[in-house]
Amino acid sequence: MSKQIKKNKKRPFGLFLFLILLSGMQSKTYRSITVSNIEIEGNTKTKDFVIKREIRHPINILIDTLNINDDLNRLENLGIFSDVSWNLIYLDDSTAILKYNIQESIQQTPPTIFPTYNENKGWSLSTLWFRNNFRGRNQLLSLSGSIGAEDTYGISFNDPWLFDNHISLFSTISRNLYQHRFLGYDVDLNKLKFGFGKWFSDDIKTSISFSFERKEFSNESDVIKVFKYLNVNSIIKYDTRDIYWNPGKGVLINHSFIYTEGNSINNLTWHQSYSMYFGIKRFKRKSVLAFNGSLEQKYGYENKFWQNYIGNSYTVRGWELPDNKIYKEEPYRFGHEFFHGSIEYRYEIIPKHITKYSIESGLAIVLFKDFGSMLYNLSLLNDKQILHGSGIGIRIPFPLIGVIRIDFGIGSYNGYSNSGIFHFGIGQKF
Repeated sequence: MSKQIKKNKKRPFGLFLFLILLSGMQSKTYRSITVSNIEIEGNTKTKDFVIKREIRHPINILIDTLNINDDLNRLENLGIFSDVSWNLIYLDDSTAILKYNIQESIQQTPPTIFPTYNENKGWSLSTLWFRNNFRGRNQLLSLSGSIGAEDTYGISFNDPWLFDNHISLFSTISRNLYQHRFLGYDVDLNKLKFGFGKWFSDDIKTSISFSFERKEFSNESDVIKVFKYLNVNSIIKYDTRDIYWNPGKGVLINHSFIYTEGNSINNLTWHQSYSMYFGIKRFKRKSVLAFNGSLEQKYGYENKFWQNYIGNSYTVRGWELPDNKIYKEEPYRFGHEFFHGSIEYRYEIIPKHITKYSIESGLAIVLFKDFGSMLYNLSLLNDKQILHGSGIGIRIPFPLIGVIRIDFGIGSYNGYSNSGIFHFGIGQKF
């Protein structure tokens, strides 16, 4: 009996050694394969050139898996594919065809009615006709409208590659009627916006947009204030993230300068955001430690109509969304300038996969810690207490929108802690 046990103990070691040798032999053979051609398969709607311009693995050289992984990341970042993969087709001349396999995601919705939620405005009943990957060229066209907390209608168009080398065009025409969350006024916002973007490399991305807007504040009996103005928004980003919707590594630095000129308003807003993502390789599942710090400063015209607040799913989680009562009782949450930061630990429980209904699914859990402060003037920072929020959340990949975010956080301020708040959002916090 002892011999049998001893024999069993040797088996795993022998098997382990065999697998190592086999892996080494395969790796050696793998690296000696020359790619003689590249093919794509599975794109029934997307034009071939949309895919090929993201593939940079050269032909007639030895296969480079790092280069291939970069190609896969660029294809996934287009936001129009549920899954991308690759394989080799070996040929008689000892070379191979490198084949990229594409599975397209849901790219359009029929005209339909469904409930929607906006954290700043509430629930509405919306109708939407949405065409992602319009004409198979990765363009986006949408017609939308809603009634409820928001009465809206609008049309949007976006072409991320209007000309060569990531020169983009985007435009929006919309009208939005809603009740201001904490001032209580009815707001009527009309907007005509168009802009252009340009990538100077994979890492440096810029855009500029021009928005002609009319914003009216009123109550039941009278018009309180009307603003007519032009917004010029210039953005520059340094972006090394591998996957945009769920980064595993990289850096994102974002600077936005918004110049507003019109009747009764003239100011410049400077928004800064710094994010870093570090993959933790000690776990089998995807595990990421992420950090963000954001700062906004305003120069020029300020009044109550242009105030913002802190304590929501995009700043400090764990705080009740403000109404007019909170506006009066918690003035430390309102102002024109702010800073906030976040630390998140993201762990993938169910990797992103394609269900039998051909849509993306998966599940990740997130632990987070937020902190920040909203100020009337950033120079008064030392005189303010800091808001905190800590909690847990989940992330669910979903077609068209990227990821659904549900968080539960408990807020604290100056020694006081609340009972906790749920937050719902689209996309990662950062």
